[in-house]
Amino acid sequence: MTTGERRPPVQPGESAPDFTLPAANSEGTVSLADYRGRSPLLLALYRGLY
Repeated sequence: MTTGERRPPVQPGESAPDFTLPAANSEGTVSLADYRGRSPLLLALYRGLY
């Protein structure tokens, strides 16, 4: 999925699309694929908090 690509919102029960973000507490990146298949994961994005 590219940055400009539009996709409908994820529906309940649907798998989230893969993505990669800069790591907040170390060098490099972190991706959803790193955690897929492990214990449940909650990802919260807080808009406007700095």
